[in-house]
Amino acid sequence: MERTLTNAEIARKLLDIRTLMEFAGEPFFKFMAYERAASAVENAAPVADLIAADELQKLPGIGKTIGGRIAEIATTGTCAYLEELSGKYPPTLMELLGVQGVGVKTAAMLFDQHGIASLDDLDRALNSGMLAGTARLGKKSLENMRRGMLAYRGRQRRTPLGVAVPLAHEVAEVLKSRSSARSVVPAGSVRRAEVTVGDIDVVCTSDDPDAVMRAFTSWERAEAVLADGPTKGSIWLEGGLQIDLRVLPEHLYGNLLQHFTGGREHNIQLRELAVRKGLRVSENGILNLATGDNLTCRTEEEVYAAIGLAYIPPEMRLGMGEIEAAAGGTLPTPVQMPDMRGDFHMHTTWSDGVDELDAMVATAARLGYAYHAISDHSWGRRGMGLSPERLRAQRTVIREAGERHGIRTLCASEVDIREDGSLDFDDDVLAELDVVIGSVHSSLRMGREAMTQRLIRACENRYLTIIGHPTGRNIQGFDGSEFDYDAVFAAAARTGTALEIDGQPKRLDLPSALARRAREFGVTFSLDSDAHATGQLQNISYAVGQARRAWITKEEVLNARPLEDVLAFVAAKRHR
Repeated sequence: MERTLTNAEIARKLLDIRTLMEFAGEPFFKFMAYERAASAVENAAPVADLIAADELQKLPGIGKTIGGRIAEIATTGTCAYLEELSGKYPPTLMELLGVQGVGVKTAAMLFDQHGIASLDDLDRALNSGMLAGTARLGKKSLENMRRGMLAYRGRQRRTPLGVAVPLAHEVAEVLKSRSSARSVVPAGSVRRAEVTVGDIDVVCTSDDPDAVMRAFTSWERAEAVLADGPTKGSIWLEGGLQIDLRVLPEHLYGNLLQHFTGGREHNIQLRELAVRKGLRVSENGILNLATGDNLTCRTEEEVYAAIGLAYIPPEMRLGMGEIEAAAGGTLPTPVQMPDMRGDFHMHTTWSDGVDELDAMVATAARLGYAYHAISDHSWGRRGMGLSPERLRAQRTVIREAGERHGIRTLCASEVDIREDGSLDFDDDVLAELDVVIGSVHSSLRMGREAMTQRLIRACENRYLTIIGHPTGRNIQGFDGSEFDYDAVFAAAARTGTALEIDGQPKRLDLPSALARRAREFGVTFSLDSDAHATGQLQNISYAVGQARRAWITKEEVLNARPLEDVLAFVAAKRHR
């Protein structure tokens, strides 16, 4: 291979091993070990760096054997064990196991008796009627297969968090306005602030679950109803997104919400801890195995307290050490939206924004910020940015708009970081700004060493306040630039340069796993919207979500501090 695989790519390979092992009849505990390893890898620092630091086996559930196979996959793109398993079956056979209603035994039977080895094969078999009369496949089973195929195809397309969140809230409003649903909230990957989601989980309580389910399954946006039970329903929307709803009584709300929020590995670890204490945890309560008593919880805090844990915020439920920290009293309190006092990164029609500067300032004021910054692009940004002369002219407009709307509006710029690490404006221009954001917008695929030196040199510029969207990733097409993360994080901490978590849903950059690693170096973070229109200023909530996944506290966030502390942070670097 010419490059090291990303964590997401490695995790997918581990899940392939897990699926093939199940199909081959391996014991449950063996193939589930690979599923746990995939979850750990997905939420960890880059595997290449962990291997180099000999820290791979420190991840939860990764021992010598699985660690060796991960290292082999990371450097070669596959491993001997995966190739051995893959050679036993047609490559498309695993598709069948993703269909609800098709388990391992059913898939084996379909393959052995009918030669069905892919989703397309199953589709043709169902449509032709050839499966009618097959043992163990009645009319209801075949209908469930058809629904399962629809759901499976929808899950193959991941939905960006920025699309899923508004949709989840829309579902909640429909249920609240058309039924007696109460406490309606998104759960699952949306509530954990995953970068993309496979489906949307919504939970609620009601004394009339049938009416709630009717309102849900009759929603005009539903293209198909996948499941319609007394407490659980699933619909499929145009474009392939599945939405699942669970309804339970009010007294089970805490149990319900906790059960359907945690990531798989978090919930496994929680259940294992509970069993060691003689308890069984589910959405229906916490069962004392010795006495038979069942504890129901109105809040999630009660659920965690009953197991002897401090409350674990939703975004931190990833199975990455949070249970141990909650048990030991060392789990930090992550930053939250009410902590945010300002937003440093937004654009106007002076560069590539779509709304006027005055509208952006007015909206920031309405959001209740104490301060914010207008940070239009520098002139090297493909001809759309400001020259030094236009930047100076804008400063007067910024000051006037801030005074008019009653908010301290800082003068800033998003300045290009050139290939050699220098900034797009000379120091005399940068010195006139309150805040300087430096971002890489070109040559994103340059070599690892060159990109490392590029970012370190940028950090060493005394006028640079923040590195904007540090990896440059686009979640729908580019995993981000490769560089020595630890070296850059160390440089940022040493020079007093903040690292941004960009709230644009297509970016969410710095990624949460890297942000958690950067936190170990004592880095200061900036959580920003990167808004190009007034409606995008809410993007800062996505940045906060990623920061919470990274265990970042408000003390570690520059724009959660009072204005005088922000200005002192800038001044301290400039006088180093």
